[in-house]
Amino acid sequence: MRYVVGKCSIVLAFIVFSCGSLAAYTPDSTQKDSSTFKPYTLTKSPTTAILYSCMLPGLGQYYVESYWKIPIFTGATGFLVYAIIANNGLFSDVEAEIAQLELTNSSVNANAIALLKREREIYRDRRDLAWIGLGAVYVIAGIDAYTGAHLFDFDVSDKIAGSLSPNPAIAGINFTLRW
Repeated sequence: MRYVVGKCSIVLAFIVFSCGSLAAYTPDSTQKDSSTFKPYTLTKSPTTAILYSCMLPGLGQYYVESYWKIPIFTGATGFLVYAIIANNGLFSDVEAEIAQLELTNSSVNANAIALLKREREIYRDRRDLAWIGLGAVYVIAGIDAYTGAHLFDFDVSDKIAGSLSPNPAIAGINFTLRW
């Protein structure tokens, strides 16, 4: 325990010392005047993109104008909601069948009940996996919308140039790439 406390206190002292030295930092005289500095503002808000995506996966992609992703997320959401509803209905039907067979005591019914219980567990597992999948779709859609909002202003134009030229100094070739 002392070992852990000692390590933590050393790390804490290092952080405090580092913060103190950062506060004493004076800017370089070659820096630009801060009055002419204009902070960059994002065109699309990442928070809004996540909120839209949390309402329905695909709305965040619509907000950040990634239109081709909308059917993927909306389709996955629709399929998983259908799977949840269908498997829950089948689970309920099999459970009602089990309850009906349990009312009649018969040795034949014991085997049927065991088979129905297995079937019920399969539907329950499928339903639960569909819930997990739906949660994963929501998380992935939110992350995609968030990154899409951050990268909305990123320039992806085809302005790229490359050139090859001889370099007699090293008896080789220079390859230059500009974007």
